[in-house]
Amino acid sequence: MELDDLYSYFPKSCGLSDPEYWSLLLIYKGVVTQSRISGILYVSRQTINSAFKQLVKKELITLEPYEDNQRSKKASLTSEGRRIVEEQVAYMHQKEEQAWGKLSEEEREQLARLTRKFTDALRETIGDLKK
Repeated sequence: MELDDLYSYFPKSCGLSDPEYWSLLLIYKGVVTQSRISGILYVSRQTINSAFKQLVKKELITLEPYEDNQRSKKASLTSEGRRIVEEQVAYMHQKEEQAWGKLSEEEREQLARLTRKFTDALRETIGDLKK
């Protein structure tokens, strides 16, 4: 919960909700559909749709229908959206990299390995509950 709280600070520092923040970052990285962003973030399409509506309202993204599929829309950053990602979001990720750099190579590898092991164990246990 402490780590979640720290990661929630990133969006708040930009005046965004968590889904808005992470959507902006993914759009910047070239992931441009609500469906794809929903899948990457493990967040409902409805939540991402609401985030996109807010991002459009805040004039941080625009939505354009694809020529071959009018139902699906491609998100693009506005100049202000790009500025926020490049200045504020990049700044927060630099801070994350600095913190990561305070761990030794061995600690980083161990943390990644143990996090993956725990995630796999939890996924397996939850899978058992679904049966």
